Amino acid sequence: MQKDLKIGMILGLVLVTAAMLWLFTGSSLSPKAKILNLRNNRETTPLPETSSSINSSDTESAENNQLSTTENQSQEPDWKKYRQDEKIKTHRFHIIREGDTLSEISRKYYDSATKWQKILDANRDVIEDVSKLKPGTKIIIPE
Repeated sequence: MQKDLKIGMILGLVLVTAAMLWLFTGSSLSPKAKILNLRNNRETTPLPETSSSINSSDTESAENNQLSTTENQSQEPDWKKYRQDEKIKTHRFHIIREGDTLSEISRKYYDSATKWQKILDANRDVIEDVSKLKPGTKIIIPE
C-alpha cells in the first residue's frame, strides 16, 4: 500500500511537471504564429561556415538539407487565401417589450426616431402590423 502511494505521487508529479513545461513553452502560440516563428527562425539561422576541408559526402548532405528546406517552404499553406476581404455582417437583435414602438426602438439604436422604416424593412416577415407589436418578438436591428 505504501509503495503504491509513492509510485502514484511520483507519477503525478511527473505529469504535473510535464503539463507545466508544455504550458510555459509556447502552447499559447496559435498555429499561424508557430509557422511564422518557424519561418523566421529558418531565415535568421546562419548556415554553417564551410571550410576547405569538407569532404564530398558532407557537401552532398548539406545540399540535400537545403533542398528539403526549400521543398518544405513550398509545401507550407498560404495563409492569405484564407483571409476574408469582406467584413462579416453582424446583426443586432431587439426583443420587443410591452409598449415598444418602432420609433422608440429606432431612437434607441440609431439616435433618431425617423429610421423606424429601416427596422420594418428588415423584419417584414416578423412584424405584421406596425401599430401592434407583439411582446417577446425578436427583431433584427440592421446596421
